[in-house]
Amino acid sequence: MATLERIRNKAGLVILVIGIGLVAFLLGDLMNSGGSLFRNEKRQVAEINGTSVSIDEFQAYITEMEDYYKLNSGTGGIDENTSVRLREQAWNQLVQDIVLGEKFEDLGIDVTGDELYDMVAGQNIHPQIRQIFTNQQTGVYDKEQAIAFLQRKNNDAQSRFFWNYLEKQIKNERLINKYRNLVQKGIYVTTAQAESEAKANENTVNFDFVTQRFSSIPDSTVKVTESEIESYYNKNIEQYKQEATREVEYVTFAIEPSAEDRQATQQWITEAKNEFADPATDAVQYVNMNSDNRHIDKNLKEEQLSSKLQEFVKEAKEGDVYGPYFENETYKLSRLVSINQMPDSVKARHILINGDTPEANNAIADSLLALAKKGQDFAQLAKDNSKDNGSAINGGDLGWFQEGRMVKPFNDACFNGKKGDIVKVESQFGIHIINIQDKGTPVTKYNFATLERKINFSSKTNNIVYNKAGKFAATSKTYELFNENIEKENLAKRYGRNLKVNDRNVGSLESPRQLIRWAFDENTSVGDMSEIFEFGDMYVVAYLTKAADKGYTSLEEVKNNIERTIRNEKKAELIVNNIKSKNATDLATLAQELGTSVQSATDITFSSYQVPGAGVEPALVALATLSKEGVMSAPIAGNSGVYVVKVTQKIAKGVNVNSQKDQLQRSASSRISYRIVEAAKADADITDERVKFY
Repeated sequence: MATLERIRNKAGLVILVIGIGLVAFLLGDLMNSGGSLFRNEKRQVAEINGTSVSIDEFQAYITEMEDYYKLNSGTGGIDENTSVRLREQAWNQLVQDIVLGEKFEDLGIDVTGDELYDMVAGQNIHPQIRQIFTNQQTGVYDKEQAIAFLQRKNNDAQSRFFWNYLEKQIKNERLINKYRNLVQKGIYVTTAQAESEAKANENTVNFDFVTQRFSSIPDSTVKVTESEIESYYNKNIEQYKQEATREVEYVTFAIEPSAEDRQATQQWITEAKNEFADPATDAVQYVNMNSDNRHIDKNLKEEQLSSKLQEFVKEAKEGDVYGPYFENETYKLSRLVSINQMPDSVKARHILINGDTPEANNAIADSLLALAKKGQDFAQLAKDNSKDNGSAINGGDLGWFQEGRMVKPFNDACFNGKKGDIVKVESQFGIHIINIQDKGTPVTKYNFATLERKINFSSKTNNIVYNKAGKFAATSKTYELFNENIEKENLAKRYGRNLKVNDRNVGSLESPRQLIRWAFDENTSVGDMSEIFEFGDMYVVAYLTKAADKGYTSLEEVKNNIERTIRNEKKAELIVNNIKSKNATDLATLAQELGTSVQSATDITFSSYQVPGAGVEPALVALATLSKEGVMSAPIAGNSGVYVVKVTQKIAKGVNVNSQKDQLQRSASSRISYRIVEAAKADADITDERVKFY
């Protein structure tokens, strides 16, 4: 009982302790890597109009793009450049789906099942569907083929994926077209607009003009106040929108082979010669196992060989070895594998079979081979059965081709066979039935196996350069020391300017994405030095020298430009008043009083981009084309000075108002088609965090 009483008396304290423990437990759970709240933030790749997108969701877009690319291109892998391009396409598709999806939902825009069916098997076949299911022999869309594909696609995962992706693309295209048409209906060019445009474009003018440049007035005589600069900045703030950017300065330490590395490479190739030249050694196999480049099984004429081998083959016999010799930073040994009498070119035609299964392909190929050998029209067989659309229409004719142009199995069958042979060969493209129609005159060709060893830097050389970069970094812990050491060690400072978060290039560095990610990392500040990066065959040490966040360029950064603009406006006002005070009645007199000269321009229209002698001056173009002939104009300010114009000749072209109206309407519609998606993206609130992952 005493114990229970003590618990009752201390109940408040116990509850407090338990509460603190629970809070600590929850906070600890949230703050570790498994905490759902912080984990979600870490895994967010974007936030688009309030919609959070995780890296997993974005990766699903990328994977879909990659799978479709591999299926459509027939390639098993994707190189780095293609991967980057597909990732960017996936990003654009993701943003478009969310941004435009919201607009479609608000406006009630949708694509029904009936519409999709109509685009596939109805009266309005989508061009992409029509292309896929067009009969190759007739050139006509095959509706039954499309329906058959739809019926069997559910039994094949690859076909199902292909169709679902294609259907989604077609649906998105139709949605965008509906949205575009809706916006275009709201665009109307008035008659007054057309008349104004027609009037501006109805004349070509020749004119004289006088210029007084802003530079004729010393800057020191025109005062611009801080308040004027600030006021201008605030009024024109939208001009100073900016993306997030970074600037870095860096030095590179190239890893280049040393004299010792060169000697070691030469020694290796020299020591390999005896074994490579041994008649018992399979030269091709030896090359494939030991050379930096695999053997290329190709027969070459004497003039196609390198200059070093051309003299050698004059006396060489099969099995002889030339070298070591040095070529393109590579030490080489070349063994003459064979001397062959072969045609320089062959004329052939073929039938390509690449259906669903190897068994079916072989059965069809054997049947066609038998028919062709029995004398059935080969050209007709190719037209009816070949899957090589490029040659099938011509009866499978490939014309004349030189050795090495075709894939190896195809090439060997053609060049090793006899004229008139009909043979069956398999390649990565499928099964070929080949008819060798003709062969060129045999010439002497040489087949070499070449053992190659490039001069590369050793691990020892690599370590020396890395240690040099490390020593530099260790003694350059401040930006001042960084610059001092560059000068002391006679290094070249390089610059990465105006870097954006998704850029992939910095100067000539090889794949420097890691440097850009470092520059944009939330833990990197201006004045920080990077780790030692390795890009290709060099080490890099960098400093972040400038960082601008997304938003508006600061007043300080644009202050000089604003000051120059305001000063020129004030100069323009002074020049205009000065010109008016002259009361000159002709350009020659005005030019004399201003200490300048009269210039001339011809064939200027309202749409002219620039004026000879003046440069890009839209105000001058507008003044000249809208002024009356023979009348000296009032002064007007341009980009670099003040102008006075006198039109000497106005040539009427006669612009039809209705035609002008149609042209303006087409131009407006064209701009909408091009800009509608980009405008929606620009209007969206998008936080791009891809830099955390890529």
